[in-house]
Amino acid sequence: MLKNLVMILVTVVLNTAGQFMMKAGINRVGKIGLGNIVEAFQKVVTSWYVIGGFTSYALSAVLWILILSRSELSWAFPMVSLSYVITALLAPYLLNETFSIQRFVGILVICAGVFLVSRTYN
Repeated sequence: MLKNLVMILVTVVLNTAGQFMMKAGINRVGKIGLGNIVEAFQKVVTSWYVIGGFTSYALSAVLWILILSRSELSWAFPMVSLSYVITALLAPYLLNETFSIQRFVGILVICAGVFLVSRTYN
């Protein structure tokens, strides 16, 4: 179980890192609309941040396949929601995003759910 949990945590970290890298890349591109979609797409596909984000996702997908070969989906998949927790906690510091009490309560609910599911490992 511990080995599977460690692999899941690495998957969560890779997934979260991918989100932050893609957001950093898209922040440099700017808002995308119908008027600038071709130009924006060219910037997106050549952004090292976005490429790094997709690479991080690809690595997490490979690791996820290994996890699925060893664990029940109904146990493993809820653990991935920890990426929501990490993202919500880091976004105010790394991206200057807002953080409200409502988000904090939502994070606590997610953590409680992950805790309950984690105790059902077979």
